[in-house]
Amino acid sequence: MKPICLRGHEKPVTVIKFNFDGDLLFTGAGEKKVNLWNSYSGERLGSYECEGAVRTLDVTVDSEYLVVGTLVGALEFFNVEGGKHLGRMSFEAKILSVEFSYGDNQLLVLLDWYSKDKSGSNTILIFDFNKIVKQIKSSPKSDSVNKLVVEPEKAFTFKRKFTKAAWGFLNKNLITSSEDGTLEVLSLDGKVEKSTVVYSGYGGVKSFSIAKDYSLILACTAEGAQILDPETLKMLKNFKTEVPMNTGAISPLVFDKKTPKYHALIGGGVAAREAAKHKMGGFDIRLVNLIYEEDLGSIAGHFGPVNSLAFHKDGRGFVSGGEEGLIRIFRFHPKYFTDLE
Repeated sequence: MKPICLRGHEKPVTVIKFNFDGDLLFTGAGEKKVNLWNSYSGERLGSYECEGAVRTLDVTVDSEYLVVGTLVGALEFFNVEGGKHLGRMSFEAKILSVEFSYGDNQLLVLLDWYSKDKSGSNTILIFDFNKIVKQIKSSPKSDSVNKLVVEPEKAFTFKRKFTKAAWGFLNKNLITSSEDGTLEVLSLDGKVEKSTVVYSGYGGVKSFSIAKDYSLILACTAEGAQILDPETLKMLKNFKTEVPMNTGAISPLVFDKKTPKYHALIGGGVAAREAAKHKMGGFDIRLVNLIYEEDLGSIAGHFGPVNSLAFHKDGRGFVSGGEEGLIRIFRFHPKYFTDLE
């Protein structure tokens, strides 16, 4: 596979996100902007200027609104078409996760407070996104950025460090991962329904991803990656690696009726300060089989840890983002669908 290499960021890539249709690709990095690309050609279509380094983002199903979370506590809202900055919410916290609910009626936000009175705690906020849009539309037009003030519908504070929060199946619950290594299912009232320790070592669960049909969870840790059942949080498969895994993605073709591919991608690598201790940095992306619990192959090319992975919506390729600021677009060779099981 010969990838398309995109050089639009000068700092480590932190997030990669396709829109619902899969024709647009949004990328954020440790700098004050989000880039928008044509996911097929790799052409850069534009960028969205933010107040701080980008950590997370999401886009509505109709590709009308983009929300960006930054490490300086700015929650930014944009029109995707035209790039107009619609407004900003400010918090004394790092914004670790933002995600629209199924149907786009609610917005989930995960905050890591750095203010003195709340330091060491994380808060999950659930906003009524329709109220945010209403305030955006009613705000007077001006050259300055609109300061949005919308009270969340729900707010839950926890005395521990989360790494990510996401919506569960049909918005019935929330799924979270923590630095203490736990993966939890929370009710919409903030109560823990299920909990399991995935990895109790340094860094805990670095990130997780959920299958398209919410049938599987892929959790990444310093020792590899695990596949879990969302209903019971029971570990189904365990992929051990020699270097930390930062990110993973489950193929959208896992349960496809015509061409099922029981595959996932995992990527990571050692930090630059530790690279001298290892013979290899471990920057290859691994393609693994979810049934037989084995590696199918590796894809090289990044010369820094891999921070973000995402499959194309059709499952016929993927995109990776690395610590060195590179974004690589891959399309699978036809033999992937005929020879590789």
